[in-house]
Amino acid sequence: MAVLGAVMLCGCMENNKTPTKTTAMVKLVNCKGQGSMPQLLSTKELDAVIAWEPMPEILRTKNIGKPIIYSQDLPPKGMWKNHPCCVIVASDDALNNKKLAVTEFLKLMVLSTDEINNNKTLAIDASSKWLGVNKKTEALSIPHIEYFTNPKLDIPGTLEFVKVMNSQGSLTGKLKGVNNKEIIINTLFDFKPYNQVMNEINNKISPNITTNNIPTLKVAYLPTDHHAALFVAAEYPELFKNKYNIYLKEITPKKQYELYENGKKIANVELIQVSEGGAKIMTLMAQNQVDVGFNGVPPAVFAIDKGTKAKIISALHGEGSAVVVRSDIPVNNWDEFVNWIKEQHKEGKQVKIGYPLPVSIQYVMIKKALEAENITYTE
Repeated sequence: MAVLGAVMLCGCMENNKTPTKTTAMVKLVNCKGQGSMPQLLSTKELDAVIAWEPMPEILRTKNIGKPIIYSQDLPPKGMWKNHPCCVIVASDDALNNKKLAVTEFLKLMVLSTDEINNNKTLAIDASSKWLGVNKKTEALSIPHIEYFTNPKLDIPGTLEFVKVMNSQGSLTGKLKGVNNKEIIINTLFDFKPYNQVMNEINNKISPNITTNNIPTLKVAYLPTDHHAALFVAAEYPELFKNKYNIYLKEITPKKQYELYENGKKIANVELIQVSEGGAKIMTLMAQNQVDVGFNGVPPAVFAIDKGTKAKIISALHGEGSAVVVRSDIPVNNWDEFVNWIKEQHKEGKQVKIGYPLPVSIQYVMIKKALEAENITYTE
């Protein structure tokens, strides 16, 4: 349960504790993270949640809830198949002033992702250790996550997110109403670091490394196995040192590291766990407290739209979320859940579904899924 403690927050943002008369079938509840979800399902304050891994499998193994549909299968049919989820975002300042550190750190994440895809046990073991989650739970979670790094694979899904976020009125800045693909791509992405990394890997090129002015790279991440590439790189330095001659040297577990390549120190790396979600990471980046962030696409889109000077430089993974209903609710799949919502509405009851955070991927997807089923909702 350590992961629950790591992300435990003050609960869902719901001012009214008693049912109110409404025509909406569903009330969407902002849980300000995922830590409160087990308690709120157990106490029947929520009927269901949409959550990122490993929370769905934690709820399953604790017999608190049951996943009824994974994110790639949510309606509208086919819309979320292979959908992007988390990405690596770098501030413009880091891209300009810590370019080598950013690029070579990204290289390590690319190589770590390759190792995960060759051996999922690495991700299971490392995530279990970092998150305090049972290995059996992680063994259920990891298969629902597609790990990849090529940022160009995220373009179609990101364009779709921008479209949906615009339709929901979430974008009010430079991307408000924009549907020009090139403008969106150029506003959100910088492909140069990834292209350089792949050129170095494919052609076995070593960067020109000097030992002067070693920078500190501040890297923020979330307590989720979506970010297993970071955990694996930190937990298995000898693997990367021996195989690729690039690795993280641990100074303080889970906090302070040094990045080495070809025997030379490239950067000090400070890891910052952020429990509140991707929006918080982007806020820290806007405040120049974070150089690199591991977070979802919508928080990145939202922040860049509002003026945060940053770019998406890599994908991290796709899919990896699920809708989970309370164990006592008599449904086992999405269609049954939709019918149950309608039955509850006929009886004058409003179904409550929790989501992690506003402008999270999960928030975007559950709203779109309910709209596709003609399920009305309020917030």
